[in-house]
Amino acid sequence: MVDVNPSKADARAFILFIQAADAVRKYADARLYQAGLSTIRLIVLQVLAANGGTMTPTAIAYWTLRERHNITTLIGRLQKDRLVRVEPSSADRRSVQVVLTDEGWQLLKQATPVAIEIVRQVMSSLNDDSIAELEKSLRVLRESAYNGLQQVGQHP
Repeated sequence: MVDVNPSKADARAFILFIQAADAVRKYADARLYQAGLSTIRLIVLQVLAANGGTMTPTAIAYWTLRERHNITTLIGRLQKDRLVRVEPSSADRRSVQVVLTDEGWQLLKQATPVAIEIVRQVMSSLNDDSIAELEKSLRVLRESAYNGLQQVGQHP
């Protein structure tokens, strides 16, 4: 068992980091729900759009840090909502491609102002210098977490 002593600065900062991440995710989900999305659904649509509108489920799982079976379930829901379609891969018969549909592109376009407002709300109390320092620190934390994931045999 790890001794987490909240009187230590690193433990306090870690707890605050987890609480902040959870609060931001909860706020984002609440706002995105009004637009017919969730944070993970928006992230998947954004990742697809950033990759030309087509990716394999494995690539989506990698980019979203989700397990492939969870992404497969999510893709099924997105497909049911006609936001994506699944096509056989032309390069490998055993694989499929997830393709962003016109409806998916349109929903992503409609959700973008909501996503921008979420960012503005959450980041509004920080100035440019604070944001730059936060970004630098978060990159270091992400790299440390990725290294930890690799050590326990998980993909980052």
